[in-house]
Amino acid sequence: MEIFRDDGMNFTSIRANFNNDGALSIDGQDMGPLVEQFWGDDDYEYFLSIPKKSVETFLLHFMKLAFNKDKKVTFTDCKDILEANKIVHGFDWWA
Repeated sequence: MEIFRDDGMNFTSIRANFNNDGALSIDGQDMGPLVEQFWGDDDYEYFLSIPKKSVETFLLHFMKLAFNKDKKVTFTDCKDILEANKIVHGFDWWA
């Protein structure tokens, strides 16, 4: 399901879903002039995969951040939560 979308000049879409094995997948796509300036391509896609055994821990840390933050929670926040708390996950990207 799409959980965030910005259709501006610099487009962003973030999707999340649970796979058949219970893993949580969060993926995003950015497009536009800023992406092209940074990556040399106007399309950047990125992916997080959190195995079922790590989802509960991730969600608790995510809620702690979300309830104590004035700004929107971002994909980078999700990745930072996983890394800071040494939560098992996979990350990949391509431009």
